[in-house]
Amino acid sequence: MKILLISPERERKKEEAFLFRLGFLNLPYVAAVTPPDVEVKIVDEAVEKIDFDEKADLVGLTAQTPAAPRAYRIAGEFRRRGIPVVMGGFHASMLPEEALRHVDGVVIGEAEEVWPQLIEDLRSGQMKRMYRGNEFINPSALPLPRRELLHPAFYFPLKLLETTRGCPHQCDFCGVSTFFGFRYRNRSLGEIDRELATLFDKGPVMPPLPKKVLSLFSRDLPYFLKKRLLYIIDSNVAGNKRFTSGLLSLLREYDLRWYGHAPVSIGFDQKLLAGFSQSGCIAVNIGFESFSVKNLKAMGKGFNQPAHYAEAVKRIHDHGIGIMGTFMVGLDDDDPGVFQRIFDFCVDSQMDWALTFIMAPYPGTESFLRLEREGRIFCRDWEKYDSLNAVYHPLRMSVEELEKGTRWAWKKVFSLPSIYKRILKRPWIHPLFYLVMNLQFYHLTKKW
Repeated sequence: MKILLISPERERKKEEAFLFRLGFLNLPYVAAVTPPDVEVKIVDEAVEKIDFDEKADLVGLTAQTPAAPRAYRIAGEFRRRGIPVVMGGFHASMLPEEALRHVDGVVIGEAEEVWPQLIEDLRSGQMKRMYRGNEFINPSALPLPRRELLHPAFYFPLKLLETTRGCPHQCDFCGVSTFFGFRYRNRSLGEIDRELATLFDKGPVMPPLPKKVLSLFSRDLPYFLKKRLLYIIDSNVAGNKRFTSGLLSLLREYDLRWYGHAPVSIGFDQKLLAGFSQSGCIAVNIGFESFSVKNLKAMGKGFNQPAHYAEAVKRIHDHGIGIMGTFMVGLDDDDPGVFQRIFDFCVDSQMDWALTFIMAPYPGTESFLRLEREGRIFCRDWEKYDSLNAVYHPLRMSVEELEKGTRWAWKKVFSLPSIYKRILKRPWIHPLFYLVMNLQFYHLTKKW
């Protein structure tokens, strides 16, 4: 038996194409729980073409909302050739009835629990239309993801690691809690250590260097050359401080550079920041979202305090940790001046990297339900739900102002003068890492 697992890619304009691609873990995890006598192939349409005439007994698709229409078209091609297709992931889990109009079966929620049973049902000719797990997976019980099924030549040399699943917060624009549950489920440190040992060697990359020989690039260059870079994909790597403390101690043993997601509040936890810094943290990805307290309360993220953003950034920088910030626009308290405020904050605080997104009300989220009740959603073309297009009417600006302002913010943040002020002026915060990242987006936005 042979199974094709496919990650669809919606068609992008040339000016929206990224230079660097990151791998992913969802399909490698599904491959890992597939019975060992089944041949599995992963196809990432972002970097390779799909051979629709390839022989297979089953096709499995996963898709976020913007890629769902492309997933449906792929499903149609294989079904016309008599190959059954199943679909999982966030979009199919939120809209299973829609997905079932295009595929033979839908997996709702985490796939690892039900996938082996789906394969057995397929063997016996009794595959069901819908599979839903009875409970959330214990992440420590999962086998290691089959990364070898992703061709390393296609991706930036950065290893991905998952240490927790779930999130207790209920932000109205986010579906993580709905999909993964409302509590953090931590993997055991022993299992994480076992996985890290397959990715990196323990021990130092190089002996400590005296400060006088540390140049603009020297402290990070050996890690890049030896490809000792890690991205922890958890929604909040600092969600459980006791677990986080153990994880940071473990990461120190591998002497690598890593980044992950954390709330802005870590800026006021000196012990945690010291642990991040000592473990090789090169960046934290922080969702600042908005400077409006009204917006933050409405979205369920009232724990963010805009009055303390600048101080939090300084404290994080003081520990040698960069910040990859994200901001959301088109919220009900946003006026056309929001784009200038975001740009000014990024430059004044020397934000290392920052993206501005139009709030995308994904199906199944509270934001979608609210905007639908208010009659403000005017577009149900899922490909437009990409955070660069407006699909609903904002309250305090026009749709055109929202879309143009978002692109203006990207172009200003990633302009050469901005990159110089934020990255190359002292104090330096891992300038090699951030210069490469910023120049990629300068190249991207220059085409807009």
